[in-house]
Amino acid sequence: MEFHMSKETAFWFVGIDLHKDTMTVCLYCPTSGEVRYRKLACKCREQVAEFFRGLPRPHVVAIEAVGMYRWLWELLEPIVQGLLLADATAARALAGRRLKTDREDAFNIADLLAHGRLPVAYAPPGEVQELRDWTRRRNRLSRDHARTLHWIKSLMNLNNRPGPARLDGEGLVRYLKGQGDKLPTRHRTVLWDCVDQLTLIERQIQAAERELIELLKRPRFQATAEILTTFPGVGLVTLATVLAEVGDFHRFTHRKAIARYAGLNPTVHASGGKNCTGHIAKAGPPDLRWILQQAAWTAIRVEPHLKRMWLKISRSAGKKAAAVAVARKMLTWMWYAVREGKPYRSHVQAA
Repeated sequence: MEFHMSKETAFWFVGIDLHKDTMTVCLYCPTSGEVRYRKLACKCREQVAEFFRGLPRPHVVAIEAVGMYRWLWELLEPIVQGLLLADATAARALAGRRLKTDREDAFNIADLLAHGRLPVAYAPPGEVQELRDWTRRRNRLSRDHARTLHWIKSLMNLNNRPGPARLDGEGLVRYLKGQGDKLPTRHRTVLWDCVDQLTLIERQIQAAERELIELLKRPRFQATAEILTTFPGVGLVTLATVLAEVGDFHRFTHRKAIARYAGLNPTVHASGGKNCTGHIAKAGPPDLRWILQQAAWTAIRVEPHLKRMWLKISRSAGKKAAAVAVARKMLTWMWYAVREGKPYRSHVQAA
């Protein structure tokens, strides 16, 4: 987002240092050199909205990127003239000051914004954020489901019982009705509790997936979804998670940039002319890494090209590290495919 100032225009730059309970707002006009401060309580939403409606114009507002910034973003987006998300860590590094107060942090954001030096973070649009909320909800439920299944298997192994072939809520009910008398009473009680947990989680997963299906029908996602579904191992949940966590593929100018964003790039330690490659960086969205690795294992089983790649890498790096490499390759291929508007097969032939 670009903002053009003239010498005759008193353009105001607004920096917000956001905390859980309060926010400090700095209004800075480089034309006149005027600086104003205001401290607001986060719980007084109407007061916050009224203050920003009354900002002098023209103006642009930058919010410090913290974990709970989203509520303020959605409140201000329809009110202010321009809204940006500041990369908090990079902005502090550019401050060059040892003094750290709320006012200093707010002024630093406004000052960097005024001089075109503010490092800007990505703030997903409303539809992408809604999809992100639902995918994270669904993926968290899936992990809760897996933990419950793991506990059930551990309990079965403790009794040297194989358990049901289909380990879900319904399968466990059938097993307990038919074979439950062979287990100690205390373990039967625990397993019936697990039935309740599995049944609830499975119902919630189904509800979340229905929401994902409806969200993916929106025009914003349709063109990209048509391309990504041509990739092996990409189903509903993988598709929705990638779209939600990546957002706009075109904001990445290079394939390495999207790999770094996902945290799938290997760390490199260079010293004394020696380079050592370590584990992946694990920066960025953990849900994106998790779902891509799940998709990679599926793709390895069904796609001969990826299986050959996995076998080649696994000889020197091991099976798990090779699967991570496949996940990274799949993400970079997705980036290429979306930017070029080509399906998976076209890219593999071109590569």
